[in-house]
Amino acid sequence: MIIVHLQPKKETPILNGHPWVFAGAVDKVDGAHPRQLCRVISSQGLFVCQGFYNPYSQIAVRVVSLGKETIDRGFLARRIREAIAMRRKIVPADTTCYRLVNAEGDGLPGLIADIYGDILVLQFLCLGMARFLDDVVAIFKECLPGHIIHERSDAKSRKAEGLSPQSGPLSGVLPEDDIEVTENGIRLAVDVKTGERTGYPMDHRVNRAKLMRLAHDKTVLDLFSYSGSFALNALKGGARAVVSVDSSAPAQSLVKRNRELNEVSPLIWKHVKEDAVSYLNREEERFDIVVCDMPPFAKPEEYTKVNTLAMARIKPGGLLFTAASYATRFGGPELLKAVNRAALANGRHAAVVEPLYQSPDYPYHSAHPEGVHLHGFIVYVA
Repeated sequence: MIIVHLQPKKETPILNGHPWVFAGAVDKVDGAHPRQLCRVISSQGLFVCQGFYNPYSQIAVRVVSLGKETIDRGFLARRIREAIAMRRKIVPADTTCYRLVNAEGDGLPGLIADIYGDILVLQFLCLGMARFLDDVVAIFKECLPGHIIHERSDAKSRKAEGLSPQSGPLSGVLPEDDIEVTENGIRLAVDVKTGERTGYPMDHRVNRAKLMRLAHDKTVLDLFSYSGSFALNALKGGARAVVSVDSSAPAQSLVKRNRELNEVSPLIWKHVKEDAVSYLNREEERFDIVVCDMPPFAKPEEYTKVNTLAMARIKPGGLLFTAASYATRFGGPELLKAVNRAALANGRHAAVVEPLYQSPDYPYHSAHPEGVHLHGFIVYVA
């Protein structure tokens, strides 16, 4: 067993529930274990936790348990079954795609499991969990008999763990064509093999439902639209006309497929294949609602720039749905500042009327704010 010795007083955050031990908190490391399992010991020699140790990562230990129980297939099976049971209570019947396991949020660090109908997509994002791959697959085959299991461990974060990208079948074979699922009762085509994240960004499901509730008889601009899921929710809510904008060719193909699946006329839903910033600089049309689901930007000022351009496209008394996901060191307070700067630049009054959150199937530990990866607001723009 690997023994990780902490520097003085570094055990407090862990005992309070934080699931990470950063490399700077480690004093020394003894021993070895083929699966990188470790026990963490305080500077006073007291047991703190068990976890996955990785000498290559700034997150030296990902906490698995504050107890001394054996970490094996049986332990993982209990945690996975608990995660499945929770989703059965919180995922609505009109939705067949959702997150089944959300890593630290479900006490399973480094493991992501997403359901797309009868297809399960797995990501192994840390070294310790990756070494339990066979056990994890076997557990899901027991819990979800008949499901195809596919790996999409191609996230950039694996590089920081010393892991190379991995993708491919784990049990069964994916169909050749895009798969079809439902979200909020809407039919969607999903590309599990190469699509965004594990195929489709499901963390916005509740926010898309909020748009559906507000879109009746409105014109809507959907920026960074990917496969058009915000647009589809707006249309189901009775939007008069929607324009979606995305520069990706695969996104354009998915939008076309989703338009066909839901029998939407291109006269009502127009898709523009163009960079969102270029579109906003070029077009002058104003909309009742603008959805701005931004990708992670390298520079904080880019969030202000995009919100400024987006706000200029909103009619007086309209709404801005603005959100930032997976943005390092750019959270809710920073996004709020970007919205305020955008309002000042446009000479508009901006009032936050509702927050946007990641869907409930993306839980995070109360002591782990890093588990919150989506920040957003619905803003009334006068």
